[in-house]
Amino acid sequence: MNDKLWWLRTGSLLVSATTRFAFEDHRLFASKLLERLRSTKFGPLAESIQRKTQGLSKPSSPIERMFDEKQFSKISAIRDSDLLKNLSRREQKLIKRASELEQLLGQKIPNSNVNGIAANAPRVLFYLTNSLPHTHSGYAYRSQSTLSALSQYGIQVCAVTRLGYPVTVGQIPKAPKELVDGISYFRLLPWTYSGSVLKRNSAAVDQIVELALAQKSNILHTTTDYNNALIVAEAAKRLGVPWVYEVRGELERTWLSRQEESTRSNPEESEFYLRARHQEEASMHAANAVVALSEVSKLQLVDRGIDPNKIVVIPNAVEEQFIGKEYSKADLREELRLPKGKIVGSVTSVVEYEGLDDLIRAAANGYEGVILIVGDGVFLPDLKSLACSLGVQDRVIFAGRQPNKDIWKWYAVIDIFVVPRKDTLVCRTVTPIKPVMAQALGIPVVTSDLPALREITGELATYVEAGDEHSLARALNSIDPEECSTDELYSWASEHTWNSNAFKTAEIYNRLLESKTSQ
Repeated sequence: MNDKLWWLRTGSLLVSATTRFAFEDHRLFASKLLERLRSTKFGPLAESIQRKTQGLSKPSSPIERMFDEKQFSKISAIRDSDLLKNLSRREQKLIKRASELEQLLGQKIPNSNVNGIAANAPRVLFYLTNSLPHTHSGYAYRSQSTLSALSQYGIQVCAVTRLGYPVTVGQIPKAPKELVDGISYFRLLPWTYSGSVLKRNSAAVDQIVELALAQKSNILHTTTDYNNALIVAEAAKRLGVPWVYEVRGELERTWLSRQEESTRSNPEESEFYLRARHQEEASMHAANAVVALSEVSKLQLVDRGIDPNKIVVIPNAVEEQFIGKEYSKADLREELRLPKGKIVGSVTSVVEYEGLDDLIRAAANGYEGVILIVGDGVFLPDLKSLACSLGVQDRVIFAGRQPNKDIWKWYAVIDIFVVPRKDTLVCRTVTPIKPVMAQALGIPVVTSDLPALREITGELATYVEAGDEHSLARALNSIDPEECSTDELYSWASEHTWNSNAFKTAEIYNRLLESKTSQ
């Protein structure tokens, strides 16, 4: 495709997607736009607008409120009633979207028919929600690290991202296939963005099948949530190949953690929570293999009825080059223009459940040093406002998002790495990458006392009660980084490398292909 036609295609997709997002959910569109602007030179203006319009982001009609609460069946019932004709065009669009989303929650996920492409050495096609270089998140970094390690191990891999991405997040790729450190990412970019999620999913399946045939892929590998599973399961069935479902997060629990306290304490009363949870279980039952990020997660999946023999734990990890890496903290602080003295902090996505507000409150309740927060996210304006309201803004540095090639330096300048996650269902199960990276660099870690965090840190951190800023302040004041032994940290990190993960993942692929051959 020549450059002129490529820009015409991506431009057409951008205009159609933007128009649709703005019309269907103007509140969400405005929120995403302000979030995007915060990482540009218009950042201060975007934050100011976000603070002033917080109250305006609430739903203005019963339909919008029910949609926010994901009461899709109640909304869908209106579609066949006399009330429909009295609603605005935008509300009618929301009802149509709710009806389709309800269909997805009840759509059967097919089992794969592994009688298709000849099975020799593994040739794996990953289907991903997002990726580098357009999205910088733990999800994107795990994907890239996994693909790179598998490639170095000798497995033929490539990836394809969801339909419309990255144009749908305001990024224009240079070509239909992009190379990121030698890994091929294919982009599914139609001329226009359909308003029907069912039509988008159907188009995605068609293109994945076409791409898998072209790449001679004999295994498909995708990640949560069930929306991805629906697409990949259908593609695998058409191709006659096995597929792997990687449980990186828990959609329903993440959603629940963002709701009001009254909803959060009664998950059994939420229609969406129960139906999404059931659909996730159906996805795991249908997959030929399931990857969990922790033993905590695996045990919970087994309790939910998933066959333990099909679950393999492949934890978050680090690159071997960072384990025991030598560096001068003083020189790095000078390079990054950071102050001398004690600095604690985190490198993270700035979202509410990370508990960074408790870290800032610790500065107002006894912790006397500097706090460094590296990263960006929707909760950043609230954190800045909190720091000002507590009078500690002079001791909190918001460094924003930093380039991946230099991110290790931002870890290395920290004296104590903090993971103050909230005590929510999802945080008790899902393990983050960041504390292992800190341990690889010999940095002591303080985390909330949650099962997933104890597991990922190997019981080699200081644990405090989640949400208790006073205990957190005492812990940060009591730890002397100079007296902490690094040998145990290095040893633990060496057991959690992407290369060791590649070996475990390759074993899954080989087992699936051997099983297919025996059939």
